[in-house]
Parts: sequence; structure tokens; C-alpha cells
Amino acid sequence: MDQNRLIQIDRRRITFAALLVLLFGVTEPGRNVYRPYIYSHGIFDFWIADTIGNFTGTMTVIFFELAVMNPPRKLGRIMLGLITLGLIGYEFAQCFSPKSVVDWRDMIGTLIAGLISWGVYELIGNPPEGYTGTS
Repeated sequence: MDQNRLIQIDRRRITFAALLVLLFGVTEPGRNVYRPYIYSHGIFDFWIADTIGNFTGTMTVIFFELAVMNPPRKLGRIMLGLITLGLIGYEFAQCFSPKSVVDWRDMIGTLIAGLISWGVYELIGNPPEGYTGTS
């Protein structure tokens, strides 16, 4: 990888960093405020409270790696896929750990988060036709 990419500050890297901060800002309150509220009030929220840590946490990890590494497009796609599959594999590997539970909802949340992250990654790298980046 080009060494200059590691220190280069560009629109993509700033966007990845902003997404990282935003998603981290959703993940922790989601786990520590939203989840207990939903559980204590017996609200059915389509398992969002159960999976919010994996869902937004996966996207946080992905955009952290993209912001730090600032990879070229093809390598970014590979990194995104490997991170998503690695987190799904980690969830599955918990079946071999005592006192851990494999949660298929977390695996699905992680997969959906990876797919959404891939879509966002493609939009950041390929702005809509006619987009000039100025208002």
C-alpha cells in the first residue's frame, strides 16, 4: 500500500472518521441506555435492543479501520468483507467457549451491518452522477 495514503487527509478519510464517531455515539448509549429501557419495560422492538451492540459496533469497527488505513478502493472492499466475516466467525466461535452463547440474531445483525457499511462505502467512493461536492 502507498505510504502516503497512511498520512493523507482527504474527503473519504474525514467521512470515515465522522461515521466512526457517529456510530460509536449510537452504540454506547444504545447498549447502556436504550437496551435497559426496552428490557425493563418489556417492549418488543424487533430485537434491536438485543443486537444493537453487534449492529452499530460492527459498523464502528469497519469505519475505524477504513479511517486509520485509508485503503484504496479494492483493498477497502476486502477489508470490509474480512472484518464482517471475522466478527461473524467470532460470534460463532463462542459455541466453543464455556459460559458463552452463540446468538444467531447477533450474526444476522453483524451481516446486515456489514452490507450497509459496504453500501455506504460504495456511496462515499462513488458519488452520484452530477455530484460536484459543492453546494
